[in-house]
Amino acid sequence: MPQPLRTLVRQFARDERGVISVMAVGALLLALAVAMIVIDTGAMLYARRDLQAATDAAALGAVRQLQAQEATQAAAETIFDLNGFQTAGTEVERGVYDPDPSKQAASRFVAEGGGIDEADINAVRVRKTAASPTYFARLFGFGNLTAIDAEATAAYVKTVSFSAGTRLAELNEGLANQILGGLLGTTLNLSLVDYNALAAANIDALEFLDALAVEVGMEAGSDTYGDLLDADIAIGDIVAAAIDVLNGENFEGDPSVARVALQTALSPVDSVTVPLDQILDATPFVNRTIGSIGSSAGDDVPFNVYDILTGTAMVVGEGKVVGFDTEINLGSLASASGTITVGSPMAHMAVGKVGDSVRTSQTEIQLSAVIDTGILSLVNSQITVPIYITAAEGTATVAGIPCSESAVAVLAGTTGAATARYGTEGDTAPTIATIELNLGLGTVPVMNLKANGSQQLASAGPTDITFTQADVDSATIKTVSSGSNILSGLGGALTIQQVTLVGVSIPGLATILSTLTNTVGSALTSVDAVIDSLLTTLGVKLGAMDMIVHGAKCRAPVLVG
Repeated sequence: MPQPLRTLVRQFARDERGVISVMAVGALLLALAVAMIVIDTGAMLYARRDLQAATDAAALGAVRQLQAQEATQAAAETIFDLNGFQTAGTEVERGVYDPDPSKQAASRFVAEGGGIDEADINAVRVRKTAASPTYFARLFGFGNLTAIDAEATAAYVKTVSFSAGTRLAELNEGLANQILGGLLGTTLNLSLVDYNALAAANIDALEFLDALAVEVGMEAGSDTYGDLLDADIAIGDIVAAAIDVLNGENFEGDPSVARVALQTALSPVDSVTVPLDQILDATPFVNRTIGSIGSSAGDDVPFNVYDILTGTAMVVGEGKVVGFDTEINLGSLASASGTITVGSPMAHMAVGKVGDSVRTSQTEIQLSAVIDTGILSLVNSQITVPIYITAAEGTATVAGIPCSESAVAVLAGTTGAATARYGTEGDTAPTIATIELNLGLGTVPVMNLKANGSQQLASAGPTDITFTQADVDSATIKTVSSGSNILSGLGGALTIQQVTLVGVSIPGLATILSTLTNTVGSALTSVDAVIDSLLTTLGVKLGAMDMIVHGAKCRAPVLVG
């Protein structure tokens, strides 16, 4: 390279004039690239959301016009036009939707054709393509428009509102106050009238959800019922929403008593938050925007107010050990006390479709039954018998919603297995009595008597139970049972182990053992009523599944997966 050229190159390399301009151009290009990613992508996502909302609305509108393909297509296109979209690029398919949860979501919709009967068509699938304008991407040669698409499927899905384990007719308000108050961490003094008013008050679940959305600041037409159900909600907001509906016109029962009872029970914990989906289940509507259902769901979707109280209490008290104590004075049974622990509860089904389930809670009960034996040779003729009871969850599943005169709904009930045995969680052979004798130096304990035995009820079912409209109107409770009362059986299973303390013969030992066995067995028969009343509060029954249907809807178009 000639010397003058080398000199020129070195001077150029050392020259820093204009470097800021070069850096500014680079920064500008980087800013434009970031703007393309942020603004154009945001605009595309916003347009995609608008398109999806319009497609959802088009599917819900089109499913109401299933009489012919032309009418279905026209309904969808009309809705797109009203929402500012061109009708071109609209694909509409009629078909059959099966909500069977055992099927993959993609295979639940089958388009018409291939032998599908016209009378079976109950759904429509809408696909829509559109374009989102770009703002900065075009500067990099990516074009002025970005293709977007959306898909929605709507179907007439039959729904049913039901509860499992509802046995309020046998409720003992004293035990109910102890158990529900203990779960909530407060003191309850509700009367049986209060509890019956709660059980008799059914509110519209969708009205309740809409009112609750207002309480927590969610937006109608934007947020979905799924967003609301997934949220942790303050108990005070739940109570306020329920009272708002009870103050309206769409309710069953005595709203004035129910309002006061619900507020009295839950106001001490109004600042506590709970996952709403553990209290109320409305699975078919989770993709619908708040306030968008209304008349399309029918007159109402009943949801029981007592379920709000118990569901909330069980969520708050999950895993908590709660004590109870009751005076019996019935025959040889003097009293029964102990603790109860509830496992994870399942939400009461406000709106369920075929295949949806609710289950009762797992429970553990440590019971101490105080029994008057009348046996003078015992150190204490009034003995305490510890009993440990475990109950697995029972399940009620929607097996069918025929919506016919002979059958409104069919629920399949499965009972939970239950076990009762003498002792505590860590002691399977408790000492229940001690025999004493006068050996000349005063009375001396000479033998301990230990209780052994257990009683089990295996799970049973599933058994299909049919509910008619008359059953719904009268709130009829129907039961699937796997056995008799468990504690009566435990009394018959009692064996007594003799542990000698002093090696002397005991006169009349056989009579003492026979009397003790008979007395304990007789007393435990009375304890069955106590346990039934105790578990009634929580919607649980040992060896049985009780079910009640609050209502069914047969023409409720919903968005489906």
